[in-house]
Amino acid sequence: MVEQHPSLEQTATGPQSLSEYAKGSIHRDPFIRAFLDKTPKDIADTFTDAQLLQLKLMFGTRAKAQHAIDFRPIIGGFGWHYYLVFLCGRNRRGLTRAEQRAANAGRVIALLLGSFILFSVLITSLYLLKSFLGIDLLPNFSLGLWSWLTG
Repeated sequence: MVEQHPSLEQTATGPQSLSEYAKGSIHRDPFIRAFLDKTPKDIADTFTDAQLLQLKLMFGTRAKAQHAIDFRPIIGGFGWHYYLVFLCGRNRRGLTRAEQRAANAGRVIALLLGSFILFSVLITSLYLLKSFLGIDLLPNFSLGLWSWLTG
């Protein structure tokens, strides 16, 4: 299949050479056009093609990220619509110092909470085992857990 290139012989308003054609191609990009339309004309004219290309690379090519859970329903009615986004996945960004401190504090809290739950389950299991075996450590005292479970 033969590729068709635009004619380099254009009117006075168009590019006259291949380099001029290539130079102007960044200005035809939808992201760049939208960006330049929102920028004041005197400032938009000062951007070089290299600067515009770098802006596009930084902001215009944000592909949809891959997440382990990506749930995006739309809720609405009566002329209004809201979207709800729930994403869950591995954080691939570098954390700031404050975020690192918060993450470490969260880990400590989770570790303490997990340890407490594990300890509680272990003690309760040992108490039930003691009651099942009929071992009476404190005469005339019972928490009543074994009798409550056995009915």
